Amino acid sequence: MRKLELFSKKRKTTRNKQVDSYVKQKFKNYQSENQKHKLDIKYINLKRGVKSLSNTILIIKNSKNCHEYSKNNKKSYEYYSEVVFAGLHQPSKDIEPLTLKILKKFLKRYKVHSLDLAVDFDWDKSVNNANRPLFETATRNYQQEEIKPNIRNEGSSLYLNNPDPSTGLLRILLYDKYKKQTLYHKEQIKPELKDWKRLEITIKTKARFFDWIERDGSNDGVAILNDITQKLGGRGIMGVSVEMMGKQIQKLNDLRRAIDFKAWARLEPTPKSPKTRAKK
Repeated sequence: MRKLELFSKKRKTTRNKQVDSYVKQKFKNYQSENQKHKLDIKYINLKRGVKSLSNTILIIKNSKNCHEYSKNNKKSYEYYSEVVFAGLHQPSKDIEPLTLKILKKFLKRYKVHSLDLAVDFDWDKSVNNANRPLFETATRNYQQEEIKPNIRNEGSSLYLNNPDPSTGLLRILLYDKYKKQTLYHKEQIKPELKDWKRLEITIKTKARFFDWIERDGSNDGVAILNDITQKLGGRGIMGVSVEMMGKQIQKLNDLRRAIDFKAWARLEPTPKSPKTRAKK
């Protein structure tokens, strides 16, 4: 991070409302049992003026994972940090080339603890507690036998927090992407995407990313996404995971490739008419 001159760009999450809200929800159970070493999360914006998670890096210290890794390797509690690249697949936001350049440097040097895979689709049902049984049925193949599934509803999101460890999954999440972008992020999204939902799975890898890809490690994740989506009755899939992921991998393998990740889901602002003055 010093070579990339990123240290000077670290900021407290409280300086960014959207990042702070995301961190409090996403990492609320990350505090380790060692209360002397408090969980500490900072963020770096790679694009000037950005308030969302896209083109943002999170640096996490004193998490459960960091302390576990430190203990196993006989290091001090604060020796390791987690680095999270969030918002890499956002159809309503552009992904900057600098973000991918920095991400590639991290992927080549460090192992990936876990990653999120997501698929976007149309679903005319609400993501709420009333449709919790549908989510529970669709994810049954990935639940632990004889253990009650820990399914939680928060707003327009449904979580399965204790999937079967043998599947390699850490979490399954279904949420209303249209509501999130329009109500939470205050974005102008195309009205034809009003049924836009996103299914997201977190996979434990603990491997070098490019080695994991060469071993076809992503195939199982894609199969799980497709299976759950079909069981939910999702239709008109928009961000087909294989297609998007293929482009992301191609770009990371060779940053010179002419592949861009431009926003396509948001409404473009109407150009203002130029002001004219009447001549006397």
